[in-house]
Amino acid sequence: MRVRFRYLWSLGSLVALPGQAQPSLPPGYTIEGQDPRLAGRHVYLLAAERPSPTRPWPVLDSAQADATGRFALHGWVPAPDVYWLRLDKQHVLQAVPLANQPEHLTASVERSPSSTRRAPVYQLSLAGSPEVEWLRVLQPYGLLRDQSAPAADKKLRQLQAQLRQRAGSFLAPYVAFHYLRLHPSARPQLDSLTARFAREQPTSPYLPRLRELREKAPTLAVGALAPDFTLADLSGQPVTLSSLRGHYVLLDFWASWCKPCRAENPYVLAAYQRFRDQGAGFTVLSVSLDEQQAAWQQAVRQDGLPWTQVADPQGVRGSTGHLYQLVGIPATFLLDPDGRIVAKDLRGAALKQELARRLK
Repeated sequence: MRVRFRYLWSLGSLVALPGQAQPSLPPGYTIEGQDPRLAGRHVYLLAAERPSPTRPWPVLDSAQADATGRFALHGWVPAPDVYWLRLDKQHVLQAVPLANQPEHLTASVERSPSSTRRAPVYQLSLAGSPEVEWLRVLQPYGLLRDQSAPAADKKLRQLQAQLRQRAGSFLAPYVAFHYLRLHPSARPQLDSLTARFAREQPTSPYLPRLRELREKAPTLAVGALAPDFTLADLSGQPVTLSSLRGHYVLLDFWASWCKPCRAENPYVLAAYQRFRDQGAGFTVLSVSLDEQQAAWQQAVRQDGLPWTQVADPQGVRGSTGHLYQLVGIPATFLLDPDGRIVAKDLRGAALKQELARRLK
C-alpha cells in the first residue's frame, strides 16, 4: 500500500550567491473557483489513496471559501497521479489528475447524482488541463472499472484505442490499471501497455501494480481454482471458502453502502431459494467490505439474507480484496463443486439462467 506524504519546501535552504538573483519557486498547481454555494465551506485536496478504510484520508491541502464562495489551493503533489477533491466532510469525492508541474485548474459547482431536494450535495467540476479533459471523456467507460465485458464490447475496444494513443500521459497507467484489470480479453493489450509504460514512465506508481496484475491474472481466470481464504462470520466464527465445496457457490463481494449491491440482493435471494436443494445444491458466501459491523449486520437483516455472511473490515484494499483483485463492487464469482471459477459478475436474471443450465 502506498502512503503519500506532502512535500514541504524550505525557503531557508535557498542561498543567493553574490551577484546572482535568488531563484523563485515555480507555482506548482493552482485550483480555484467561485460560487455562492461554496461560501464558508472547506475544500480539501486528498492524497491519491487512503492508507486503509479504517484510517482518515490524508489531506494534502485545504482552503476555506470566503463569503463570496471564492477559494484557491496552491502547492505541489508528491508525484503525477489522480488525487481527490472533497467539500467539507461529505463522502462524494471528485477525481483530479495533477501532473506535479505548474498548472492552473478552475472549478465550477454542480449537483451530485446523490443530491436530493431536501439534502443537496454539490461537487466540483474541473477544467484546465489535457488530463482533466481526458478523465471527463472517460466517464462513459465507468462500468469497465467494476464489471467484466466480452472482448467484442465496443467501449472496451474504444478504451484500448485511447490508451494506445495516449500512452505517454501519466494518466494512462492509472486508467489501464483501474479500467482494464477485470477484463481477461484485454490481457494482451494490457501486457503491451505495461511494457511501454516501463520504457516511457518507469517511475509510475502503477507500474508495479500492473506487473503484479499480469503475474496473478491466471489465478482468477474461468476454470482456475478460486483462491482460498478465511474470514469471520456474523458471530465471529471463522469460515473458510473451501469448506463449502461440494456445492455451487456464489462468492459475492458487497457492502451495505453499495446501492448496486443492495439492488442485486433480491436476485441472489431468488436464485438461492430456487436452487439450494437442486442437484449438487447452491449456496452463497457473501463477503462484506463494510468498515462498520453494525451497518453490515443491519443490511443483512433488512435484505433478509439467510446464507453465510463474512466480512473483511479492511474493505476493497484488504487482503481478500487484493486476493481477488477487486476494483469495485458488486463483484461475484460462481464456483463449481470443486471450487473452480465457472462464471464471473452474473447480474440480475443471468445468475438464475446460469444455475438452471448447470443444475438440471
